[in-house]
Parts: sequence; structure tokens; C-alpha cells
Amino acid sequence: MESHQEHVRMTSMAATVPTRFGSPVASDAPIAAPLRHGDSLSTLSDEEADVLQHLQATSYDATQEKFGWSRGRIYNLACRAGARKTEARIQERAAARKQRQREYLAEVINSTTKADVLDFLDGLPDESVQLHATSIPYNVGKPYGGSPGADNYRFHRYLGWLLMVLSEMERTLAPGGVLFLQVGSTLNPHTGKPYPLDILLYPYLQEMQLSYQNRVVWETPHGLTPKRRLAERSETALIFSKGEPAVFHPTPVRTPTLQPNKRAFRGPRKGQISSHWAGSWPSNVWRIPNVGNDHPERTGHPAQFPEEIVRRAVMLYTLPGTHLVVDAFVGSGTTAAVCKKTGRPFSGCDLFYEDMRAERLASVTPELVSMLPGVTDQSVAVWAAEARPCHVPVPHVDNQLLLPNL
Repeated sequence: MESHQEHVRMTSMAATVPTRFGSPVASDAPIAAPLRHGDSLSTLSDEEADVLQHLQATSYDATQEKFGWSRGRIYNLACRAGARKTEARIQERAAARKQRQREYLAEVINSTTKADVLDFLDGLPDESVQLHATSIPYNVGKPYGGSPGADNYRFHRYLGWLLMVLSEMERTLAPGGVLFLQVGSTLNPHTGKPYPLDILLYPYLQEMQLSYQNRVVWETPHGLTPKRRLAERSETALIFSKGEPAVFHPTPVRTPTLQPNKRAFRGPRKGQISSHWAGSWPSNVWRIPNVGNDHPERTGHPAQFPEEIVRRAVMLYTLPGTHLVVDAFVGSGTTAAVCKKTGRPFSGCDLFYEDMRAERLASVTPELVSMLPGVTDQSVAVWAAEARPCHVPVPHVDNQLLLPNL
């Protein structure tokens, strides 16, 4: 279905650009201001109303012959008024598309599917996802699924494809939803040297009217050692939202306080513990080991990222039970595994590793306890030492008044 913005764009271009019928609009033809969505047709002139009425009963050619208008001018008016000859069919197709998307989501929720990423995202309803959490392909020649060309596109083709993916993610984000995009570096097409993807994608995400929240630095202890430049020991995650995030829950991702017994030295809380009982406020530097060959989460995926990264994003920006989390490059199933453990509905797709994901998810069970990583034995001891008895008087209850209710 063409949007209202497309109607306006076609109207503004009609005076100078040939229409799709092949006849340019005459430069001296009056071009009325575009109707706003929902405007009454009473704002049309009598002649325009007659043209539209005749068009609905006949054809563009017959209307052109009767009124002496070019077909481009007639179509321009029909677009403005939402009265194209195919309008009913367009509306019918839009309704059918929405129904198909609702049914597709019902089929793929709490599972992952083997599908092309654009086909998968096209199947999701508008504003249905609370959190898109994924790590995109870097276009550096990783042999995903044993295919040498799966991560080896020409640079501009890769960028264009990636922008289509991000555009669909923006469409499917709910108001207050969050995009958590973990990225590294691709290769500069001119020099062959690393090109940070966060730098490349940042302006495009802003153009999509998403709100920047944070740039997380994922610090890793291991990696390759290059010649004549510093070793790469970090990647990043861009966090954008559609409006202000609907959820921000820092407590599950706090980190241990370095000095849990530190006390305020002035002010009204002088002498009292100044740290938070649950740990330090989370920062945008995450020190998390990468998934090496001896990592307990290792599955054999060539670019697997650790569960802890996804867990922090999920715990920060979603609530259990209702908020849908989607990973459009689900790979070995890391995001799905975290969601299954933490009680979040999920979905995702990938062209490869279907058996690997199935085997991994089959062994995942929901967690019965939600751990607080910022709480340590030391901090518990400090706060326990501060504990003081608090006596609350029990109100007197007349047992005689309760007898009739027993």
C-alpha cells in the first residue's frame, strides 16, 4: 500500500516528472495542495469532484477525453484524494498482509526458523517487537554454513542489503522498543583495512528517526595480534530506541562495587554506606570473555558471541512474559537460549545451523532464580552488619469479632 507520504511526493513531482502513464503533466496545469490524510473531499473544486466521479465509473482514457485533462493530472488528483482505480484492491491487499503477518508471528514465536532475513522480517507485524538483539554479519568472508560467498559481498551491495534489514527492524519495533546491534569492523573497499561498522551505520540509524541511547564497548581478553597497529580487543554495540525506551531495569546488570563498605563523609548521610546494595550502576564498558575453543558455550559456530552480552540487553530493556525479543541473525541460537532461560518470548531466523540451534535449545531450561551479579559475599556481609532490628507493633485484634467468620 502506498503511504500518504508517497502520495505527497508524487504530487510535488508531477509538474516536472513524466507520470507512469507516459504523459507529462502540463506545466501550466494547476496543481492543488495535497490533501492531508483524512481530509474531506469537500475541499475539492466542483470540477475535481466531477473528474473523480467520472473516473470511478469509467477509465483514465475516457475521463481524459471528457474533461481534456492529461492522464497524469487525473492520476495526480486520484492519488491526492485516495481515489485511484485500484484503491479498493490496495486496501484489501494491505488488510490481507496484516492478517498474514499476525498468523506468521503466531507460527514462529518461541522458535527459530530457517529463512532469509528479509523474508523473515517482512513476515512480522508492524510495531510487534520490543527488542531486536543481534550481531550482524561483518562481510569479512566468514564461511557461514560452509558457504564461501555467504559473508563476501561487494561493499555497496552489503551496505544496501544491511540498510534494508535495519529499515525492517525499525518498522517492526514497538514504540519504546530497542535495537541492540552488536558490531565489529568490516573491510574498507578501497584500502582493505578495518572499517568500524558502528561509525558506518550510526548516521543511517539516525535518519530512520531512532533515538540514540548508548554505544557499548565489549572488551575481550583475546584476539589476533596484527603488525604495525594496535591489537583489536574490543567490539561495540549500538543501542537505539523508537522514542524513549519503555523499559530500563539496571539492577539485574549491575556490577560488583569495588568498595562496598565505603561511607559518605559529609552531608545528611554522613557515616552511612554510600554504595548501592545491588552493586554499581551499569556502564557502557562490558568486560566479557569471548567464546573461544574451550568456552563452555562453544557450539562450533564461526562467529559465536557469549550469552552474557544478550542477557544484559534482555534484562535491561524487556520484561518477562510479554515482551518479544527477535534475533534476525540467530546463528547458533544464543539469543533464543537466553530468552528461554529468562522467560521472554522470542523468535529468530538464519539460513544455516538449524540442527545446531535445535540441539542447543532442547537442552535449555528456564531459570528458577534470577541472579543479581552486582551482589557479592563481601557486599552481603557489609550490609548484614548494618542490619538493625525493626520492631513493628501488632495491632490488637478482638478474637470475639472473628468468631462469626470462622
